[in-house]
Amino acid sequence: MKLGLVAAARITDGAIIEPAPQVDGVELVAVAARSKDRATEAAERWNVPQAFGSYEELVACDDIDAVYIATPAALHRQWTLAALDAGKHVLCEKPFASNAVEASEMTAAGEQAFANRGLIVMEAYHWRYHPLVELMRGVLDSGDLGDLTHVSAHFNLPEGAIPQTDIRWDLAIGGGAMMDLGCYPAQWVRWAVGDEPRVTSASADTPVDQIDGRLTAQLLWDSGVTGEIECSMIGPDPQPKIDLVVSGTNGTMTVINPLAPQHGASLEVTTGDTTVSHDVPTSTTYYHQLVAFRDAVATGTMPVTSGEDSVATMRLIDACYTAAGLEPRPSRDPLAQT
Repeated sequence: MKLGLVAAARITDGAIIEPAPQVDGVELVAVAARSKDRATEAAERWNVPQAFGSYEELVACDDIDAVYIATPAALHRQWTLAALDAGKHVLCEKPFASNAVEASEMTAAGEQAFANRGLIVMEAYHWRYHPLVELMRGVLDSGDLGDLTHVSAHFNLPEGAIPQTDIRWDLAIGGGAMMDLGCYPAQWVRWAVGDEPRVTSASADTPVDQIDGRLTAQLLWDSGVTGEIECSMIGPDPQPKIDLVVSGTNGTMTVINPLAPQHGASLEVTTGDTTVSHDVPTSTTYYHQLVAFRDAVATGTMPVTSGEDSVATMRLIDACYTAAGLEPRPSRDPLAQT
């Protein structure tokens, strides 16, 4: 699979450049940026042979089989649709879109492209492909926790002063803590319970107009399970907090850092007075994600982070914003300057 990189984004180092040499059958062939100079600099730094000064040129290149899209979220729809139209497989960074309406459009296009041409669209929720997921699922399916009663998830990564040039604080390109961080807790709780919740209440701190520096939402499932998700780029706690806690009538599963176990994680199950710790593999989530994308393309099998799963996560994100008194992130005019 010859892979092209749409955007010379910071996340690309960990997500693609580092794991690619370990994944047989993946060849990095090109990178595109908003200028030729920036693309050339990235190509030299990453040892990628081709540099394009526009995303259009890369998407149109016949020597590329698949693309990794690492633009801001507001541009995901435009370049996912363009790549599919050009016959390319797509690995698109999270969150999938600016809002659920866009996600539905992208999913419909992806399903049609899959049916007609076997093209794969995969959302880059890297955690979902790590062996830790099998360990967590084993606990949840074992019945040791009893009937589920409550689930909570946090991704708080306070970063001090608000940098005015940080894209996460720009509404027009999909900014906000819920988009950048909270999309993970939103998916964690959906995955853990195995059904879709409704948002009963939410609150947000907005140090920049319409941009949530911090958002907390209360959730309820039809089964009676309650939940809470929280994300923050500003505090109040100055320390990072990344966890998933699932409680039942008989016990609790606590997972510290389900996001990226390669940086240290723990999985503990407490039932009664007994706590059992599970060994968590330290292989990188991004390696497993790239393997999954390669295999999906090779076998023509849709990955788990695609289709309705992507739409459902965006629906929950939109609902959190609405309940907090904010608007879902706006769609961007595809003709606007990229």
